[in-house]
Amino acid sequence: MTRQYWDALAGTYDDQIFSVIGHDRAGVIASCINKYGRIGGTAADLGCGPGKAIPLLARRFSEVEACDHSDALLDEARRACADLCNVRYHQHDLADAGPLPFEPVDFVLCINVLLTPDLEEREQLWHNITSMVAERGTLLLVVPSLESALYTNFRRIDWLVRSGFDGPDAIREGVTQHGNVANLEHGVRPIEGVETKHFLREEIQVQLQDRGLKVREFNKLTYDWSLEFADPPPWLKAPLPWNWLAVATRQDVQPVASSDAASLS
Repeated sequence: MTRQYWDALAGTYDDQIFSVIGHDRAGVIASCINKYGRIGGTAADLGCGPGKAIPLLARRFSEVEACDHSDALLDEARRACADLCNVRYHQHDLADAGPLPFEPVDFVLCINVLLTPDLEEREQLWHNITSMVAERGTLLLVVPSLESALYTNFRRIDWLVRSGFDGPDAIREGVTQHGNVANLEHGVRPIEGVETKHFLREEIQVQLQDRGLKVREFNKLTYDWSLEFADPPPWLKAPLPWNWLAVATRQDVQPVASSDAASLS
């Protein structure tokens, strides 16, 4: 997704982009910020968009760095958070291999930034995002769940079977995802027609561990079925679809060298 793509969403962002903060009715994100955030410390919102999460950080930390690829969305964030005097704004492509726009901070919030289907670009994103976590700092990461995407497909097929379709027809009608097999095996599935990376829980854990971060907890950020189906039947209830929320802290861990791998198997 290019800078031009995100700039074009300014003004209509809420209508076109799923708001994780807006659908976190249980307040899981705010609870994690309060639990792991150090009062008086520093924080960053990576991919801040129009600034919905910035007030959560600004109330807890003395300094907040807000970073986004889009100048237009940063302008919206500045207007929305004009009363907050402890926030600095940075236009920066988090997939850029160049210097990072600020020093590592105590708490990094990163919601639905790791979405690109491009593996090399995503590896750079992983590197940059985790590099912004200071020593003994914390990362709160939210990403789309691959398990949830597969579960949603199951519920769609189940709905069709309940409606009278036989098995083969239910599968043919229910599995609406497009794309090649390699993409699907790699966790890339379309959201609103845009190819989007989805993650397994264990995949997130390994990616963080390899970069010196220890996972403290996983949470499911659930959302309503109406966001998956235009008119869900009344019997379609819990379990609800979800995004993954992972909280991880920086620790002094070196990645396992290839020569040492055999001794761990």
